Amino acid sequence: MFKYDTPQKVYEVGRAKVGGNPGEYPTVLAGSIFYNKEPIFASKEDSAKGIFNKEGAEKLIRQQEEMSDITGNKVWVQIVSETEESMIKYIEWYSNVGKDAFLVDSTVASARIAGAKKADEIGISDRVIYNSINAAAQQAEMDAIKPLKFTSAIILGFNAVDMSVKGRMEMFTKGGAGQAKGMLTLGTEKGITRPLLDVAATPLGSGSGATYRSIFAVKSQLGEPVGGGYHNIPSAWAWLKKFKKQPGKEGAYMPSDIGSNLVAITLGCNFCLYGPIEHSVEVFPAVAMNDIIVAEAAKDLGTAPLSEVNPLTKLA
Repeated sequence: MFKYDTPQKVYEVGRAKVGGNPGEYPTVLAGSIFYNKEPIFASKEDSAKGIFNKEGAEKLIRQQEEMSDITGNKVWVQIVSETEESMIKYIEWYSNVGKDAFLVDSTVASARIAGAKKADEIGISDRVIYNSINAAAQQAEMDAIKPLKFTSAIILGFNAVDMSVKGRMEMFTKGGAGQAKGMLTLGTEKGITRPLLDVAATPLGSGSGATYRSIFAVKSQLGEPVGGGYHNIPSAWAWLKKFKKQPGKEGAYMPSDIGSNLVAITLGCNFCLYGPIEHSVEVFPAVAMNDIIVAEAAKDLGTAPLSEVNPLTKLA
């Protein structure tokens, strides 16, 4: 669809290469696991303590890996936790069952730090994607993570006071909303050499269009790999939440969920945090189709796939 004059950076994160011009590398997909109310927990208390159905969790990991093998879309795992205790247990467990890179994801800074420290202890820091370095980062957190070994992180462009494309780009490069430095600078000061720029999916009516336009801005101005959790746009859609609860309307949600990712891929994004890992069977074929379309369009612009394994060669 597009070819940028700005040189496009490509990083190897886990077993995935991410970045480049549209059509060069397939979209990397990351499903979330251990999120709130996931069926592998028997109770909320078990979730806080990191007690879960290990057989069920491994089945979800294998399902995502199988979909990756079928389509050629590489994967990461988004490990979500709100407590230090559970985060440590999840990372220990995944280090034994999975080989891909994983996001250390929490709304609680101490849980993120604990997860990254555990990865250092067991020697898998090269697979860590710290999620995230953002405008809410406090100096205490930056001081805590600076000596840790991980070199990849989600760099979030969310700007609470300016949801425009300009506001998001300034958050990456200059700061704002209480931060005196841009998020890329904070990342560099920590030692991040493989930044993954998240354009910050915001709800319909609150800058969703700027979310997608920011993909162009990042690729054209910075050349960094770009992506995001686009499924958060339909999941925050109040009308759809009510509509899908009506009898016979239960199936109305997933097309919007998957479609939110397809819009981004068509516009050149490199990775999607696609939401619950249980959705891998539905998400991967749609993304693979979109990647094939983008790759075919890119041929006309002189862009050839740089990955031997991709949806175009496996499925078309």
